[in-house]
Amino acid sequence: MTAETLKLYKLIILYFLSLAKQDITNAILSDFILEHGYTDYFSIQETLSALTEDEMIQANQTHATSYYTITHRGQEVLDDCQAHLPHGTKLEIRQYLKERKIEILESTSVRTDYTRISPFEYLVKGTVMERGNVLFETSISVPTEEMAAEMCRNFKKKNEEIFGFLLKTLSGDTDMT
Repeated sequence: MTAETLKLYKLIILYFLSLAKQDITNAILSDFILEHGYTDYFSIQETLSALTEDEMIQANQTHATSYYTITHRGQEVLDDCQAHLPHGTKLEIRQYLKERKIEILESTSVRTDYTRISPFEYLVKGTVMERGNVLFETSISVPTEEMAAEMCRNFKKKNEEIFGFLLKTLSGDTDMT
């Protein structure tokens, strides 16, 4: 990868994250870049790693997903270098974000992860985000990694039910639906 192509890939990712105004998954970034034929998967990962090392983006890792967000430093670099990003590329990014807004919100609003805290204990964490803010978060300890992974899958599927049940129970409102 030449210095010039690395610069282009970095600007694409920074511009994408800047417009998204929320954490974006590795899968979403890769989908856009691969769909438009800018580069291959390995070059994307190399670019994300370089941007993270240069503190232009921040990476948040779970067992299943990596989330990226632009940092203040990354925004400054983008502001200074945005003119080097082709106009057509900017249009493609804006169109992609517009067309997939709902899909992106759904894929980034519910997060799950688990951590091994002892040989027979895993802490499972489920979070529901709305516009970058935590709306609801819960943690539970389970004895096996298999249970932890299953609970993560179930939280993604049933988070609305869980939130509704807790809200109803904690508010004491038995008529609430």
